[in-house]
Amino acid sequence: METISQILQAVGYLLLLVTLFFFWRLVVRRREPRSFWRVLALARTMNLFGNIAWAAYEFITGTALATFSAVDLFFVLRYVLVGSALWFYPSRLSRKVGTWVGVVAVVVAALVWAIYFRPAMATNGGDWIGFLGLALYPILDSALIVLAWWRVRASSESFWHRNALLLFCAVTSYGIANVFNLTEYVFPPLSSGILPNVFWILMDVFLLTLALGASGRKRPETNR
Repeated sequence: METISQILQAVGYLLLLVTLFFFWRLVVRRREPRSFWRVLALARTMNLFGNIAWAAYEFITGTALATFSAVDLFFVLRYVLVGSALWFYPSRLSRKVGTWVGVVAVVVAALVWAIYFRPAMATNGGDWIGFLGLALYPILDSALIVLAWWRVRASSESFWHRNALLLFCAVTSYGIANVFNLTEYVFPPLSSGILPNVFWILMDVFLLTLALGASGRKRPETNR
């Protein structure tokens, strides 16, 4: 089981680099809307920097990184950037969408604290600040999933529908992976390390499909 998990992690890192290459390639080739591809490229870059910082810390110190640390800044920036891509492209969403995103994030936060907080403290100790590093990501994921769904709805009859649908599938896969990861961390008997990696890989498959589709178009997209 450990070997399979390590193989999946290696595949995930490789896909991260491949998707990063294609997103930045779209930026360099000035595919429109160029700013959209730049934001997504920066988001994947934050993922890469976060992973590098995490690995470097553990290699240099020989200790596991705390559940809530400065490294989380890279991953939080990734959420901000993906959220910006969903909110602004191809046109800005309404304030009503922001209300829905906030409501869902609050509900998910309450559920995460109700379901996971006490078992996490019993199993791993710490305090609520440390638990924030575990709880933060499912909450942010729920916000992105709702935002992506509204983007799919808003673009259902436009040229942007394919991009929106692939982004929705990508952020949903990432969110599912983080829920599995949190569950396995809090409830060690359920831990295998396989399911989170499968869905992280699936996220990159959707993102790679998005980038390759844009790269393969003969005519540049227009921001209509």
